[in-house]
Amino acid sequence: MKPLIVVCTDFSPCSEIAVQRAAEIANRDQTRVFLIHAFDPKKMKGPAARAPTERDRKGWDEDSMHQLKDARHRYFGHLEDTDVQYDAIPSAHPSIEICKIAKETKASLIVVGSHGRTGVLRRLLGSVAEATVRHAPCSVFVVREEAEPLA
Repeated sequence: MKPLIVVCTDFSPCSEIAVQRAAEIANRDQTRVFLIHAFDPKKMKGPAARAPTERDRKGWDEDSMHQLKDARHRYFGHLEDTDVQYDAIPSAHPSIEICKIAKETKASLIVVGSHGRTGVLRRLLGSVAEATVRHAPCSVFVVREEAEPLA
């Protein structure tokens, strides 16, 4: 059986880069891919900043699946349909779901983007990438947004 890469996206520019890198690896190494969007529905806002309703959540799920399907075709169109799975997963702790899927599927690699937040901002927002690295059952490739030169 071919190895499997779990790649995570929140549809941000940073995670687009992570999906691109995962596609490059999958193409080079002929691996299978599980593309996921794990998100915390409690952190999302409904219209006019009200608490989200079940209808809002259903719409987000449908939108997520549409975006995942689009990403699948854009980045992994060269792979067989059986080689690419995708799913949207509502979770209070996306990193837990990412690690759970990696363990269940016996993934050989997780690819995740990192916005590179540090200090107070990271403590307030948390870091899915950092938590994934700490708890992953396999290697994790953390893809950063384009960094500015040091000097």
